[in-house]
Amino acid sequence: MTDSEKIIRVQKLLNNDPRADQETVSIYLEAARDTLLETVYPFGVPAGVDGVPSYHEGDQCELAARYFSRQGGMGETVHLENGIHRHWDSPDDADILRRVIPYGKVL
Repeated sequence: MTDSEKIIRVQKLLNNDPRADQETVSIYLEAARDTLLETVYPFGVPAGVDGVPSYHEGDQCELAARYFSRQGGMGETVHLENGIHRHWDSPDDADILRRVIPYGKVL
């Protein structure tokens, strides 16, 4: 999946929110990429690896959409204001990252 296809996918996940422009979505995709790479390669990302494995591109888009949706309430676990109650089911995104199998190498 190309970067532009990922941007379009995230924008669709966000119901084409007008605030989700290409530049903003790209920033969240980069953050999601970094999170996934740290999870896939817990002992350090090997040289030459700069993108997530193709089978985790959907996870990257989903994480980016979550990051965008949480802006302004980063890490929020409970929020109650004017009768509106919000909390994040998994503020650490463990439900998505649980799908990732870390890669290790025996020396």
